[in-house]
Amino acid sequence: MAAGQRLTTMRQRAQSMIERVTIEARAVMPDSLANIVRGALIESLALRDANVDDDHDPRYLHPARTIRIMIADGECRSVDALAAAAFVDTVDSDLVPPPPERLRGMVDAIPDPDSAGAELLERLVTAEIDVGLIAVAERLDQARHIQLRHDIDARPFLEQVRSVYAPAARRIAAPIARRLDRWADAFERRLILPR
Repeated sequence: MAAGQRLTTMRQRAQSMIERVTIEARAVMPDSLANIVRGALIESLALRDANVDDDHDPRYLHPARTIRIMIADGECRSVDALAAAAFVDTVDSDLVPPPPERLRGMVDAIPDPDSAGAELLERLVTAEIDVGLIAVAERLDQARHIQLRHDIDARPFLEQVRSVYAPAARRIAAPIARRLDRWADAFERRLILPR
């Protein structure tokens, strides 16, 4: 595929996802608030559009998928939380633009799993509910695509999903916890850790 055609395809996929997120947000909040979420997502995807070469790379639409998880499985109705989620990526932080000032506190409160260490679970369960929801939804999307990431060691990642993110999600959004458990089980059985 030629570079120009690839870029067109990437932009079409991004636009399609932006429209899906907007429709889902408008189903749970007024249009004016859904448009704020849409704007945050557009800003976030613009950086990915410029830095991710393949529209099938799981990093490309990560912010949009995180927002969709928050709406569907986390029943999130907070415009600030949904907009902030567009600026969170705990695996590929170099693909995230700085958040707008009004969202900075929420984004900065998301625990970094690499630096939080043994305190990660405690920080997740004691965080404000919207902060915890962003963190577990974002990790669910990462877990769903771990098999496509050759740059990440899946074993410790999935162990952290089991020992930290799924237990935290049980306190925040049970549907997300169930999905985290299912993905970790599936990868352990079939793809990542064959016995």
